[in-house]
Amino acid sequence: MADPSPSDPHSAAPGRLGGPSAAIAYAISSLAADLGTDAVHGLTTDAARRRLDAEGRNEVEPPPRPTLPKLILEAATEPFVLLLLLAGLAAIALGEVRDGLLVLAGLVPIVGADVVTEYRAERALAELHAAAAPTAIVRRDNRAIELPAADVVRGDVVLVRAGDIVPADLRLTAAVGLAFDRSLLTGESMPEAAALVPDPEGVPPAEQRSVAFAGTSVVRGSGEGITIATGPRTALGRIAGGMAGSESRRSPLQRELDRLVRILLVVALGLIAITIGAGVVRGQPAGANLLAGISAAIAAIPEEPPILLAVILGLGAHRLLRRNVLVRRLSAEETLGAVDLILTDKTGTLTQNRLGLAAVLRPGGEVSDPVERGRIIAMAFRAEDDAWRSGRIGPPRGSFARALHVALGEANTAAETLDPADLVESRPPDDSRPFASTSARRDDRTEHLALGAPEAVLARCPELGTEEREGWQALIEGQATRGGRLLLLARAVDDTPWRPVAILAFADPLRDDVRAALDTTRAAGIHTIVVTGDHPATATAIAADAGLATQRVITGAELATWDDARLDGELVTLDVVARALPEDKLRLVDAGRRIDRTVAVTGDGVNDAPALQRGDVAVAMGSGSAVAKGASDLVLNDDSFATLVFAIRDGRRIVANVQKGLVFLISTHVALLGFILIATLVGFGQPLLPIQILWLELFIDVSTSVAFEREAEEPGAMAVKPRPRRVPLLTTSLLLRIALAGGFSAAAAVVLLVAHDGGADHARWLAYTSLVVAQAVRAYANRSLTRPLAHLATNRFLLAACVAVVVIQAAIPAIPALASIFRATPLDALDWLLVAAIAFAPLILAESIRRRTGRVWVA
Repeated sequence: MADPSPSDPHSAAPGRLGGPSAAIAYAISSLAADLGTDAVHGLTTDAARRRLDAEGRNEVEPPPRPTLPKLILEAATEPFVLLLLLAGLAAIALGEVRDGLLVLAGLVPIVGADVVTEYRAERALAELHAAAAPTAIVRRDNRAIELPAADVVRGDVVLVRAGDIVPADLRLTAAVGLAFDRSLLTGESMPEAAALVPDPEGVPPAEQRSVAFAGTSVVRGSGEGITIATGPRTALGRIAGGMAGSESRRSPLQRELDRLVRILLVVALGLIAITIGAGVVRGQPAGANLLAGISAAIAAIPEEPPILLAVILGLGAHRLLRRNVLVRRLSAEETLGAVDLILTDKTGTLTQNRLGLAAVLRPGGEVSDPVERGRIIAMAFRAEDDAWRSGRIGPPRGSFARALHVALGEANTAAETLDPADLVESRPPDDSRPFASTSARRDDRTEHLALGAPEAVLARCPELGTEEREGWQALIEGQATRGGRLLLLARAVDDTPWRPVAILAFADPLRDDVRAALDTTRAAGIHTIVVTGDHPATATAIAADAGLATQRVITGAELATWDDARLDGELVTLDVVARALPEDKLRLVDAGRRIDRTVAVTGDGVNDAPALQRGDVAVAMGSGSAVAKGASDLVLNDDSFATLVFAIRDGRRIVANVQKGLVFLISTHVALLGFILIATLVGFGQPLLPIQILWLELFIDVSTSVAFEREAEEPGAMAVKPRPRRVPLLTTSLLLRIALAGGFSAAAAVVLLVAHDGGADHARWLAYTSLVVAQAVRAYANRSLTRPLAHLATNRFLLAACVAVVVIQAAIPAIPALASIFRATPLDALDWLLVAAIAFAPLILAESIRRRTGRVWVA
């Protein structure tokens, strides 16, 4: 292809070569001409200004943060909230103004808890993202200037050096020992050397060496490049843009409440039909029958479940924040409890996301003597060009020199002060010479050191004997399959021959707490798949070290050959997916969802963001990219996988406690409505007063059910498999047991109402007291649905709430003002004995069944 030669290259319309993806394959001269720039002198200031106006700033537009009105609207349009809103308005329309207003007032904490928690999480995330605006050094008008990275435009010649963050996608035009940490984009944790030779068109970003990608960091050397893409057109920007329009799924508990709404609507219609039918039999007017039926239907709709959910999730979010988990979406907490598949990134999640010295090796084995090991590390440190030129801030993060500096400290060997005046010559690695070398004066002699690719360094030692050379070669070949990066250190003094000193094996160290965390997830029936951009050997070694299975390791290239049907069938057998591209992780998430798995996705890089947004629970690392955090449900501020496991454990506790709370609340309404319905059918015109119903529903139920948030994890909670996605929290059999428990309380209370001969008010108060005390006992008795109370830790908060309910109930008749409002009368010893018998009978039965069989039973 002939180079175009516009008369004014700085004003020519750039981009004829087909964009960034094609720019990697063209010669620099062709690329510069196409972009209307000079590969040496850069753009003119005027040309850069025009391009900035035409193409926009070099910024990736963050996902729009939800506004406060939007958060309120989302919380207020939940099906359960809408149902309560309808019930409140209907009550007001029927003349029950006080009841209706109380129902509407109850919506405030329901909506408020959700909105406040998510709004505070968004504010915290914004503060987490806040940082000084990055800058870039570009060459304009043939001089280097520093400007905000947002002002870089296509065609700018950008200068980069160790420690810099690359401001835009650059096609490299010069490189001196240049290497990048690209884990943010590719998942590869080892430094990757740059190259000036054009990459073939169509090569995936993970394999491109002639491009410096926006957001990656320079760990070694220096270089220059022509800007080929900025802002949303960079690789980082395209990934962020691909997230637009993705929708999050409803959580298991949200689906559970949706199901409960449908059940309640059926119950409400049934109550209307029964009440109207009973009225017709009695010969009451049709209008009165209809109003009575609608009133009964309104009473059937519990106001408490959304309050219960909002309080438990809100307090749970506060608890998790104390353990370094920022909850951005409340529903994610309980979804964690149902997770049965984790797609985890390796770098920064299982590992520490830092280069570390793993071993010092010789043909005879690992060097274990601390003095000799420290001497070799110090020698390797002197072999690094960065070590001599790093100055006060030290070698850049991710460099071999930094890893050696840290290893010296861990070996209790002080890093000697390197005086640049002693340095005779140094060369960083490059394409033709893949090792660093230094020559420096030391003890009145000149020490020559080389550290780099083992084969290349070994070639500098021609005077080795055959047996010795074969020993080093066998060591190199044996270590190559274990993952990480191997560097050979060789030394010569003055004119003596070069000799190998040791192999230094570098790796991204495993987090200390990962093995125990993964043991916990395995025992909990959670399948973990490592998905990483690393080499298969590196990924397999880390997975094996962490205790994960490694029988089934595939690459992204192999995964790309599978159709969706095969992927769905093979997913449960996979252990590691290496050399994975962003679209591979996304396909794995979609496959998990297709086979009804609840998928948690962890990640910290830009490459993780699309999969994060598609997963059931998106877990970003606190040190990760802003794009990943913006796509997340949870942010682990300490980046610890063990913290994620704590969140999963707490998610299971939260789901179990919500289930217990719902069992309690629904049984309350079954007992209350059953009592009212039966009493009405047998001829009692007003079996309970409105104030008594409100007291039971809004104070007693809410106060005791909220106490379930303090319930500890049940023994063995992390030793069972998660509840399958299609199994509801309240199964049909559990609902029948709830109906049986509530029905017993209702029937017993009706017997007291009918059989007692102490007057209508006294009989009503006695029956009502039996309902109240039975519910207080039921709250504490159902702290576990399968285990006896003796096996559980004491919940003092719940116990205090239940005792307080009984004490207040007993005190009301003794306070004249309250006694008048509630029409309460004192109960004698026999009355209390009857109340106790009705309240404790279900508890005794349930305890005997649970202790003997371990079956689910509701007291």
